[in-house]
Amino acid sequence: MEVAATAHALLHDEYPNDDALLDELLTLVERACPQTAAAWPAPPPAGGAARLTLWKILSACVFYAVLLSLVGGALLLSQGDKKPILGFTFMNVLARSMQSEIPQGSLVVLKETQAAAIRISDDITFLRDAETPATHRVVGIIEDFEGSGERGFETQGVDNDAMDDEIVRGENIVGKVIFHVPRTGALLEWLRENMIITLGFTAGLILLYHLLWGAFGKKPPKGQKQ
Repeated sequence: MEVAATAHALLHDEYPNDDALLDELLTLVERACPQTAAAWPAPPPAGGAARLTLWKILSACVFYAVLLSLVGGALLLSQGDKKPILGFTFMNVLARSMQSEIPQGSLVVLKETQAAAIRISDDITFLRDAETPATHRVVGIIEDFEGSGERGFETQGVDNDAMDDEIVRGENIVGKVIFHVPRTGALLEWLRENMIITLGFTAGLILLYHLLWGAFGKKPPKGQKQ
């Protein structure tokens, strides 16, 4: 209790009131998001206006981060040849063979991994052919597949009754599943297939966002005249 009281006293000496603390927090946020902060007018000294400006900056950061994530994710799914970007590939799960672990419509993030580093129980995405990816679990490894000196991988969907018929060669592995986000893959796939609608909807949201802040975000605090 004595330590907490001492810390409180020091904080009070540094920031004698809420407005001083808010001003300091506002400065830190403006440094973190300089471009977003520059779009808003400088706040007047009143504490209520400082809170409003702080909320504008924080909400703008979150708003644009979400939009960029959606549009960027849709563009990442549009990789025609699925070449890794900085060692990572993004795919939408189309089948239900891993439903209990990785539901259909999930976004899977794959890390490019050498065949020698794949282990039993790893979930991998591989190409059945040039156009058909599959995400299954490794249930067996053949160290010298057909005398090739390379590894072959026995795979199975966790909700399937039997292993896959074909052995997966290392050259056909897209990557190992690092994590997945349920339903996001299906959403991003739809956005990718409807990119014109996506861009129009994004522009509309940005316009609506600024119109709403223009209409409701400039009201002065109670007791302060415009």
